[in-house]
Amino acid sequence: MFKREAIMTMCGAAGVAALLLTAGCSADAAGAGGDESASATPSATTTTSASPDASATQSPTQESSEPSETETADDGDAGGSASGRCESPELAGSLLPEEGGGGAGHYGVWIVLKNEAPETCTLQGWPGVSFVGDGDGEQIGAAAEFDRSSPHETVTLKPGASAQALVRVSQAENYGDECGQTPADGLRVYPPGEKRSLFVQNDQLELTACADIDDPLLQVQALQPAS
Repeated sequence: MFKREAIMTMCGAAGVAALLLTAGCSADAAGAGGDESASATPSATTTTSASPDASATQSPTQESSEPSETETADDGDAGGSASGRCESPELAGSLLPEEGGGGAGHYGVWIVLKNEAPETCTLQGWPGVSFVGDGDGEQIGAAAEFDRSSPHETVTLKPGASAQALVRVSQAENYGDECGQTPADGLRVYPPGEKRSLFVQNDQLELTACADIDDPLLQVQALQPAS
């Protein structure tokens, strides 16, 4: 009898131990499943953050396309200005009377500048103009004022082409004895943007300057294509 009870006790203890072992194994399996779920969450986060990275990669491409368009526009402008500004050594000047342009106390003279270079060049704006005389190119009186109301678009001159600017000349005799009337040999002309001048000799006109007054007798309009 004692032996039977002892055996049953031992079997009961073994059963309890087996139950405890099974419960422990189930608890470990649940913990491993939770860790896999946690590790799956960072993977999903990484996938989500990949979308902003793709957008950021596209932005520099879009920005770099804007300077390309700007450079293309600049290149077009550079082509429109041909070889650059016309310079004094490339130009030949002449004077022509304005037909029917005379008025009370003044008359008109056209300054014509011809491109004698083998390349195309441009002129834009007002030339500097003054009377010269005494046979040595000395300036007489004040330089011309600019008529800033006149159109001043860029003029493109192919080889052999000309631009012209109208000069309004006040009659020297209108200023009386204080004028110091002096015959002018021609005009000194500075093309726009140039520090070098050219002498345009007077072959057809009677140009009379005032040597003794500071008021300009000349007013010059901007250059335009010669007609």
